[in-house]
Amino acid sequence: MAEMTDTWTKEAVRRSIRERFRAVPEGTLRRWSEQLVSRLQAREDLWARPGVAALFGGLRNEPDLVTSFLPWLRNHGWRTVFFKVAQAGLVPVEVVGVEDLRRGPLGVWEPSGSEPADIGELDVILVPGLAFSARDGARLGRGGGYYDRLLAQPRMRARLVGVGFHMQLLPDVPCEPHDARIPDLVTEL
Repeated sequence: MAEMTDTWTKEAVRRSIRERFRAVPEGTLRRWSEQLVSRLQAREDLWARPGVAALFGGLRNEPDLVTSFLPWLRNHGWRTVFFKVAQAGLVPVEVVGVEDLRRGPLGVWEPSGSEPADIGELDVILVPGLAFSARDGARLGRGGGYYDRLLAQPRMRARLVGVGFHMQLLPDVPCEPHDARIPDLVTEL
């Protein structure tokens, strides 16, 4: 595969990353996910003082943050939210466990409840992406702009942590002024 550069279009990078994922066996993704969750748990700078953390998940090529990480956070005093897709935006809703989640229209885990949490109360948001730039924290999502709009809200004060696999980390990714940059990234390595 040719090396990706910042001259690639967003769609070309998305296609390339999706091709990479298709080549990775399911068991390997599970192992990477377990390693990534262990690295997240070891980040004392993130979890020292309990607060409200936003998680994501549900797609094959995303780390599993539900099986062990969600209960780990709850056992450490954290409140947890997942986002519900509402119109063109994301709305945080508190979840206690997997029983509070269902598959949404985009295939991702969404909270089954409807009572929104205050966006200004979020302390940490774990942010998904298809690709992340090692150089400047640029993030390439799936193309809907949901997280870019969420993170641009004026009341947003949460610490942002990109979460993905090492193969999603690139030297550069195409980025426009409205695209969110994520200053911190956790992978399985």
